[in-house]
Amino acid sequence: MKTCIKCLNNSTVKNIKFDKDGVCNFCTTYEKEFDKWHDFDTLKEVFEKKLENIKGKYTYDVCVPFSGGKDSTYVLYKLVSCYDLKIKTFTLDNGFLSDEAKDKIDKIVSELNVDHVYIRIDESLMKEIYAYIVNRYLSPCIACSYMGYALMINYTTKFDAGLCIHGRSRAQMFRGYFEGSNDTFKPFLDSAFDALNKEDLRSIYHNILGKIDKFIDKTLANKMKEALLKDVKNNDFREFVGYFIYHDYNLDEVISVISNNTSWKKNKDIEHFDCLIHNGAKYIKDLIARRPHSLPEVSFMIRDKKITKEEALILLESENDVNKEIVDKELNLMCSFMNISKRKLLLKAKIYSKRWW
Repeated sequence: MKTCIKCLNNSTVKNIKFDKDGVCNFCTTYEKEFDKWHDFDTLKEVFEKKLENIKGKYTYDVCVPFSGGKDSTYVLYKLVSCYDLKIKTFTLDNGFLSDEAKDKIDKIVSELNVDHVYIRIDESLMKEIYAYIVNRYLSPCIACSYMGYALMINYTTKFDAGLCIHGRSRAQMFRGYFEGSNDTFKPFLDSAFDALNKEDLRSIYHNILGKIDKFIDKTLANKMKEALLKDVKNNDFREFVGYFIYHDYNLDEVISVISNNTSWKKNKDIEHFDCLIHNGAKYIKDLIARRPHSLPEVSFMIRDKKITKEEALILLESENDVNKEIVDKELNLMCSFMNISKRKLLLKAKIYSKRWW
C-alpha cells in the first residue's frame, strides 16, 4: 500500500494518484493554491460583499443550519455579533439527534435571539431512505448528507433567505479537493471568489441533486425530491456559503469564543456528541476502508499546516480508543430504526473491505 510522502493519504483513499516523487494529487493541487486560500484579507472582503449583495432584500438575510456543535455555534455567534443580519436557523431532527445537542441548540438560539425551527420529515420516508442507503452503501452518513443538502437548498428558499451559511470546517470541505475532482464541495470552492447568478446556482445545484438520481433507486429519488425540495419553485436557488472558506479555522479559537460568549461548554466529546449513532457508523466505515475514515480530513490538516504528521498520527490513533459496548449499542439503535440486520450489515462490511483497494 502506497502512502503520500507529504500527508498520510494512502491507496485506500478514493481517487488518489501519486506523482513520480510519491506526492498525492490532493497535496499537489492544494500546494499550488495554498496562498489563495490563505489570503484572508481578500477572502473576508469577498464574504462581506456576498452579504452586502443580499442584505435587506429578503425576509431573512441568511439561513444557518444549526447542529448545536462547536462550529455551527461559532458561525452563528460570529454572524450575530459582527454583522447586523436577520437570521433564521434550522435543525434536522433525523431521529438520531442527542438530548445534549437539543439542549445546546435551545439555549444558544434563545441567548442569541435568533429564529429557529426543528425540521422533521415523514418518519416512514426517513426510515426508507436510511435503510436503502445503508443496505446498498453501508453508511447512514450518506443519507444524512443527501437529506442535509436537499433541506438546506429547500429551506433557504422556503424561509426566503438571501444566503445559506454553514459551518463545515476547512478539513471537511477540502478533504476531497484536487484538480478534476467531482466532490460535492468542489463547485463551491471553485466559485468561492465569484458573484454567482441564478444560472450559476442552477448549474451547481442540478449537478449535486443529479447524484441522487445516479446513486439512488429512481422511485425513491423522486419521493425524496418531492418531500425534501417541494419549496424550491422555478429553480429559485439561493447561494450556499461556507463560512470557513473565507475565515481561518482554529479549533482553540472556536472553543474559546463560544465558551466565553455563550452557554456552550466543552464536554468529553466535542466533535460528534450531536449524533446518537456516530460511533457505530464510524466503526462500519473504518472496517470497510481498513483505516480511520477521517484520514483524508486529518491529511488535509497537515496540508493546511495546522498539524504535523506526527501530531496527525497521534490524532488518528486516539480515534481507535472507542468503547466497544458503545459501538454495539449504537449499531443496535441504528439497525433497529432502519429495520435491518446488524449481522448482515457487519458481514457485508467485512466482505466489502476486501474489495475496497
